[in-house]
Amino acid sequence: MKPPSRALSLVTGLVVASISIIGCSGATADDTNAPFTITVEQAYLTITNQSGSAFADGLIELVPSGVLAPYKTKLPRMESGADRDVPFDMFSGVGGARFRRGGTRIKAVRVTATDVAGKTYTREVPFN
Repeated sequence: MKPPSRALSLVTGLVVASISIIGCSGATADDTNAPFTITVEQAYLTITNQSGSAFADGLIELVPSGVLAPYKTKLPRMESGADRDVPFDMFSGVGGARFRRGGTRIKAVRVTATDVAGKTYTREVPFN
């Protein structure tokens, strides 16, 4: 049997390295004009308020793939420039079941926040 060529080995190595780097890093939405950023970590989400105004109320949803209802939790008041870590075990489904990472395939994180002036912001980012 003939050993694989060096070019094939190099390409395979680069693909494996890229996948491992992407898989180990937190997913972030880094749009500088966004009113808030959402960073997905292994055990929690981090939301940073960049709107210039305090959020009076909000809702965070983990949107599953398929037809399942999203897992939800409230986003309490958040001052401008503040960031908040939200653990995944704070999210609950329709029947009150807590979210377990790995139990349900999540495709996106959706955050809806209302500032003190009544303006509503919505942002959705992929859940990696």
